[in-house]
Formats: sequence, structure tokens, C-alpha cells
Amino acid sequence: MRSVLTIGSLNLDYVYQVPHFVRPGETLEASSRSIHIGGKGLNQSAALARAGVSVFHCGAIGEDGALLKAHLEHEGVNADFVRVDAERPSGHTVIQVTPEGENSILYFPGTNETLEEAEILSAVRGMEAGDLLLMQNETNGIAQAADAAISLGMHVVFNPAPWKDAAAELPIERFHALIVNETEAAGLLKAHGRGADSPEAVVESLGALYPRTTIILTLGSEGAMWRLPGRSPRRQPAFRVEAVDTTGAGDTFTGYAVRAMIEALDAGDPEAGATLFADGIYRAAMAAAISVTKPGAAESVPTLEEVEAALEAHEAE
Repeated sequence: MRSVLTIGSLNLDYVYQVPHFVRPGETLEASSRSIHIGGKGLNQSAALARAGVSVFHCGAIGEDGALLKAHLEHEGVNADFVRVDAERPSGHTVIQVTPEGENSILYFPGTNETLEEAEILSAVRGMEAGDLLLMQNETNGIAQAADAAISLGMHVVFNPAPWKDAAAELPIERFHALIVNETEAAGLLKAHGRGADSPEAVVESLGALYPRTTIILTLGSEGAMWRLPGRSPRRQPAFRVEAVDTTGAGDTFTGYAVRAMIEALDAGDPEAGATLFADGIYRAAMAAAISVTKPGAAESVPTLEEVEAALEAHEAE
């Protein structure tokens, strides 16, 4: 199986259970606090590893973030390209979680925005043509990483989260896949003077902008819509579960969706690849559903065996 290089964030997540999100001017008492490992990059690398994919991670942490690198290594992720910065703190978040399982996140980037071009290029050049590069929007250097990966013959997968307007300036038409939620999709369409009034229209519009790019639109509790190049959009409904914490659900879905891309690429035949991709997105939806039944982000990602067992049980109902 092809390998994946994730160039992404590594965060400490400070999670507070609250009766509702803090309102302007309000002082609100939390019922509990817990500290978790996270960052969209780490979460997605963990999801890939638990999905059975060979993963390498490139990023930076402070001396306060030793457990972040240790977790990657525990999950089987190659963390040789994770640098420890002795002068800056690691990235971290403050997360509010309501009784309904919804979350609100305040993010401080810390060392995630200190990546040097030389270390990015070193990580990319350690991969092979045909491998995949997975990027989010929580680190610097993504433009350089994308250029280097494309030059090497890698397949670039971009998840522009959190949304920043500069993401629209990247050569997404040259990327293998784009994974967006509704906010990120709206940002991209707005940057090109477009709009859309339904998920189907969003995917169609993004497909028109980037006709050679696989488009995946995540819709939270409504599942996802996706479109392979040259094909019509398809919907993947969400599996209904009792949500405890939705933090990291999108990252879990992304990791499993990238596995689906690998399976499609390895199929060789477009029709077989399309079928394998659809099966993989179905699996990704179940993985995301399982993740929201557990607290935390990276810790909540299910293994491939858990997902397959859950799908088997679901199909037997």
C-alpha cells in the first residue's frame, strides 16, 4: 500500500465540559476539565495509522509537547520529521463541549507555524512517486510542500481547515483531492465569485472549479457528499449514534477517506476504483460515527477492526 506523509499540526487540547458555549461578557463554570492530545495533523495521522495505512508525520512541537510525538510513535506513525523547539510552546486549543456533544474551539498555533522550508522539503523528498501528501491549514509551508510533492509525483490531498482566505490561492486544480466542510467550501466558492444553495450544488460548483480533483464535502450529522472527476455527486448518509464528543470526527473521517483514495488508486481500473472508493467512504462514515461516541480527538479514532465489526453488525440488523 502507498504511504502517506502528513504535514500537520500537533496540539495539546484542553477540554472543558460546559452547560452551553460561553456568551460574550459571561463567566461560566465548567463541570470538568481534561487534557487530550490533538491537532488536525496529529488526529489525521492517527486515523490513517488506525485505518492500517503507513504514515509519516512532519511537524514541530515545544518541549511541553513530548507526549504528542510519543503518541504518534505509539500509534505506529513515523515521527522522524517531528522537530522539538526549545524556545516556543506547542500549539494548543481550549475546547468547550456541551451536553449535546457539540464543540467550540479556540486555537493557538504555537510551534505549528514555525516549520522551515528545508525540513518540509526533506520530509517530502523522503517519500516516493505515487505516495500521498495530506495537508491541513493549521501550519505554515503548505504551498511549498504541495509544490515539492507534485514535482515528485505524489498525490496531494488538502483539507483547508481551519479556513483561511489564502487557501483559495493554492493550485487546488493540481491536487488529487479536496476535503472540505460547508464553511471551507463557502470560502472557496466566494473567492471565485460563486455560491451554491445545496450540498449537491456545492459539490457540482467545486467540481467545475477543479474538474480533475476528487471533491468530498463533509456535512456533520448529515454525512457527506462526494464527487470523483467526471462523475455525478453521491451522498453518504451518517450513521445514527449517541454523540458524546464530536471533536475529531472530521479528522477521523478524513483519515479513513484517504485510505479509500489509496484503494481506488491501487485498483488500476477506473470502475473498480470508483467502487472501492464508495466502499471506503462508507467505512469512513462508520469510523466517524464511532469516534463521536468517545471523548477526545485522537484517542477516539477507532481501529479498522472496530469499524469492520461495526459495519458487519449494522448490516446484520
